[in-house]
Amino acid sequence: MSVVGNSIVGGLSMTLTGLPDVEQALAAYPRKIALVEKRAILTLQRKLPVEARRDIQAEYNLPAARIRKDLGARIRGQGIRLTGYFRGIGLRNFGGRIVKDGVTASIFKGKRTLRTGPYFLATLRSGNVQVARRKGKPRLPIEVAYGPTVAQMLRKGRRPERLVEFARGVVRDEVNRQLKSLAAKSAASEVA
Repeated sequence: MSVVGNSIVGGLSMTLTGLPDVEQALAAYPRKIALVEKRAILTLQRKLPVEARRDIQAEYNLPAARIRKDLGARIRGQGIRLTGYFRGIGLRNFGGRIVKDGVTASIFKGKRTLRTGPYFLATLRSGNVQVARRKGKPRLPIEVAYGPTVAQMLRKGRRPERLVEFARGVVRDEVNRQLKSLAAKSAASEVA
């Protein structure tokens, strides 16, 4: 440092080592963040239908395979769309049984209900056996007795809010896990 007149003139000289490594890490950072987001979305796509099925199965008397058949999760932009298909689920899947007065089924767990009328078990063209009844007089076409669909089950009560809360938690936890993993990898590369 030197003094010239009333002003101080100084110079600083230093050599930065590792600057190219920092520049590369900063350049790769947006790509890594995008990869973290993509992995979090893929994890959510895998976990959300399972949680929806568990939530539905806690209330309804339906086998897991039947619920899973009508659930789908697809990536839409930066999120997931969980779809419950509006395909009829016959009373037979809800444990439907023919009794003297009609048919009983347990749509909700632990609660069997009776539907009165002339019901019978019918083998349909596909080979499936379903609970059915005639539309009016004998020799008229038959109609299958259905319970609620998975789409209706997904919309019921607070289930949508619970699934959104679950999804937020999964994404948050997965992003945190991925960022910790990236930090650990970069710390290991700095030591080496």
